[in-house]
Amino acid sequence: MYSLFRKEIKTFLGSLIGYLAVLVFLLVTGLFLWVFPGAYNIPDNGYATLEPLFSLAPWLYLFLVPAITMRFFADEKRSGTIEILLTHPISDFKLVLAKFFAGMVLVIFSLLPTLLYFLSVYLLGEPVGSIDVGATWGSFIGLFLLAAVYVAIGVFASSFTDNQIVSFILAMAMSFIFYLGFDFVGSAGVSYLFEELLSWMSINNHYLSISRGVVDMRDIIYYFGITLLFLYLTSVFLRISKWKKGRTKRNVGVFVVSLIVVFVVSSNFLFRLDLTADKRYSLSVVSKEIVSGIEQPVEVEFFLIGELEPGLRKLQQEVLEKIAVLNVFSPKPIRIKFTDPYSIGDVEKRQNLIDEIAGKGVIPTSFRKQTNEGVSTRTIFPGALVSMGGKEMAVNFLKSNPDFSAEANFNHSVESVEFELINVFRKLMRTKKSTLAFLDGNQELNQYQTADFANALSGDFQLTRILPGELPAHVKNVDILIIADPQQPFEEKDKFYIDQYIMQGGKVMWLIDPVKVSLDSLSKGYQTYAFPRDLNLNDLFFRYGVRLNYELLQDVYCARIQVNTALPGNTPKFTIHPWYYSPLLVPSDAHPATRNLNNVFSEFASSIDTISGNPRAKKNFILTTSPSARRVKSPSSVSLQNINNPPARELFNEAFIPVGVMLEGTFISVFQNRMPEAFGIPASENIINKSKPTKMVVIADGDLMANRVNYSTNPPRFTELGFDRVSGRPFGNKEFLLNLIYYLNDDQGIMQLRNRTVKMRMLDKVQLREEKTKWQWLNIVLPLVLVTIFGLAYNYLRRRRFNRL
Repeated sequence: MYSLFRKEIKTFLGSLIGYLAVLVFLLVTGLFLWVFPGAYNIPDNGYATLEPLFSLAPWLYLFLVPAITMRFFADEKRSGTIEILLTHPISDFKLVLAKFFAGMVLVIFSLLPTLLYFLSVYLLGEPVGSIDVGATWGSFIGLFLLAAVYVAIGVFASSFTDNQIVSFILAMAMSFIFYLGFDFVGSAGVSYLFEELLSWMSINNHYLSISRGVVDMRDIIYYFGITLLFLYLTSVFLRISKWKKGRTKRNVGVFVVSLIVVFVVSSNFLFRLDLTADKRYSLSVVSKEIVSGIEQPVEVEFFLIGELEPGLRKLQQEVLEKIAVLNVFSPKPIRIKFTDPYSIGDVEKRQNLIDEIAGKGVIPTSFRKQTNEGVSTRTIFPGALVSMGGKEMAVNFLKSNPDFSAEANFNHSVESVEFELINVFRKLMRTKKSTLAFLDGNQELNQYQTADFANALSGDFQLTRILPGELPAHVKNVDILIIADPQQPFEEKDKFYIDQYIMQGGKVMWLIDPVKVSLDSLSKGYQTYAFPRDLNLNDLFFRYGVRLNYELLQDVYCARIQVNTALPGNTPKFTIHPWYYSPLLVPSDAHPATRNLNNVFSEFASSIDTISGNPRAKKNFILTTSPSARRVKSPSSVSLQNINNPPARELFNEAFIPVGVMLEGTFISVFQNRMPEAFGIPASENIINKSKPTKMVVIADGDLMANRVNYSTNPPRFTELGFDRVSGRPFGNKEFLLNLIYYLNDDQGIMQLRNRTVKMRMLDKVQLREEKTKWQWLNIVLPLVLVTIFGLAYNYLRRRRFNRL
């Protein structure tokens, strides 16, 4: 067996055709990865990864591996040495194994020069070494296993003929059928069970995960099983006369049935090893729990397909891989349906479909691409429609924060894929909506001022408005209470109802203005004043662990304001100036509810502090100023003259002044040890002194939830929440507040999925721009030179040895 193994290696290394096959493979691979523009080009993609190699290699191996294996048995049959081999005192299976192992060694020989690509990406990373080493070696393992199946198929094809060309074509055709052919048939509208069977038989479906660094035991068993199947069949068909015997047929039947049993049994045992540095393909516990409760089939209609830029391709791969992982834990299938609106030739039908997709909530985005004719713009839909049990819901995967780079937004999008999918599954699976109530009675924001936010909540909550006195009767029905910008002080009785609601586990979002500013005077061009506003809530907040400060915040990082700078009597001339009283607040990246969000528009915001003394409550700041801010104590004047005479820049010397805080835990009632009769509550009313575990949000800006309203129309019209008329863009107010509400209502920990972090692994653009040609020549020419030098040296030493003999 070993002698035959050595013979095959020596024959290949001594053959010009063998070297040509390897050289062509390396040349084509290098050109696709480093020169030709497209999805496989590593410098153009800009990511420090070898994923293009592992996507391209299965296609190139369709030609390389048959070229290696085509002569194994075909040449033996043509030269007549097959009879000599079959008369050797070794089993036919060992004979086949010798050929197979020789083929694997030769495949590894062709793969070794590609390690230069790994070294290049490693050195080109920003910083150096940013490539995910674990994922890369895991991908090489996947490529090795895929090559093993190809080699086994090639050995099998070679045993059928004495013609090497026929063997090459047969091996290539069979390899393609196993790689993608079954997928093509499965997507042709066959029954679901048949589609699942064909999908399982496809090499590609088992290669996708392992090519990204995820070693799944079921995939390993599949590769070993299919490889062993073809090697066993090869050993059987080496002697055609054996196949005519009934015993041989029974043995083959027993072998195939046993292999099927192993496959079926192994499908019930899940063992996955995520070799990626970020564990990006490992599901969290809460995700497994959610998908394990899916009771009906799920269809994900995915629209992010076609020719995409690298960041969008990365997002597309992440979504597909995540759905594949979720499918592993789901008792019901999660099926993906690809829809490309641009595949419809009829312009009217295509536009109708695009309008329908957008109308269902999948947000379109413009994608610009540089072509030979110039810049082309195309509308894409980086989202999906998820259907389950007759219900349908849109999910959008692309994050668009104007304050982040495109690469950072793509990375944040990849990080949030699991959260977006799990969140939409949970919504589709729920049988009852939670109830959210806006508090009335103290001149809070009215229904028009909160209209945009309420509309955004209406799909997930039952909305109502409620008076404080109605809370006791509805305490079990109201899941979240919003108290938005009250203008009048609270009576003790109303405070009692709110406090006892919290003690029973109720969740509250407070939006409070500790300082009152008259905007009417300011809008007329006059000076106004900021006075402390006493809402009679200080003792309540103090007991819960926070203090709202009677001061206004100014920030260098602020919104702009239009001011008429023309002299009296002249035509108005509006100029834009920074308005320091309108800080663009920064959501905290340290909390899952506010991570990776746009800045929040505010006006006349105040600061907030936490108070120690309650170890049972966890406090996290979720909203702050920029690093360049300052405090203005009240009472104070507020004048547009500040635009012409701005405060000195050195006064903005405070960083990240807190404006919002998240409180979680148990709280002590402010009415502990107080007599309820003193504020109009019957003595028979039991006061709950300690709360159940609950959450609340306190934000020192009451207008953060208010959209602008035009009351001159009937009904009044309102603008988008967070929309800034000067810049013409919406800020992150709506998403910020929605995430906080979802976090308050999240008892399963789904929002914690937003904490998933994926490190940005980019190539050094400056180095690539300056040295691109050098790296291209290095990765194309050097592998060819190394193989050529090895071939010349090997054959020179071989001839020298034989000449001596």
